[in-house]
Amino acid sequence: MHRYTNIDEKDLLQLLQKGDETAFTQVFYQFQPALVFFANRLLSGQACIDAEEIVQDTFLKLFERKGTLVTLQNVKAFLYIVTKNACLDRIAKEQTRLRRFEKFITSFEESEDTILSEIVYAEALREVSMAIELLPEKCKVIMKQFFEEGKDAKEIAQGLNITVSTVNNQKSRAISLLKQRLSGAGIALLLLSI
Repeated sequence: MHRYTNIDEKDLLQLLQKGDETAFTQVFYQFQPALVFFANRLLSGQACIDAEEIVQDTFLKLFERKGTLVTLQNVKAFLYIVTKNACLDRIAKEQTRLRRFEKFITSFEESEDTILSEIVYAEALREVSMAIELLPEKCKVIMKQFFEEGKDAKEIAQGLNITVSTVNNQKSRAISLLKQRLSGAGIALLLLSI
């Protein structure tokens, strides 16, 4: 690479404005290390590759705007301002990404809890239904109406043409038999349902 030696800032800037590759390279090597250091400090904790990427993009913007800058101080200020803004944008995007990720994880954990609860409920329901099927016939008919149809003792008594006390006696007998067959979740579900 050829470098301009003994060239003043004004001439370097004029060459840069004309798109001279050697002048651009010279400006790049003059400011790039300090800009990468600056970007790393702003990004604090982000990958070093992010800082280098940001600085490369900054120099591309400089090349696009090379004709609008009138002094080397303008070039320097432009480089630092563009680098700073790009770093702040990168930080904001990362914070947004982290918030979305946290929201996803939280909703996933909540949905996992809901799914697990539904599985436990479905299994308890299946356990109670299977246990009711094993009851003596009168107890089974009455418990199905309590548990599956949500009827009360009076409705069951009228439907079966028996007394309410008979319904309650059969229900008590059925609960006693079911307590021997059901797990804690099954008993809890049964008692909540009837």
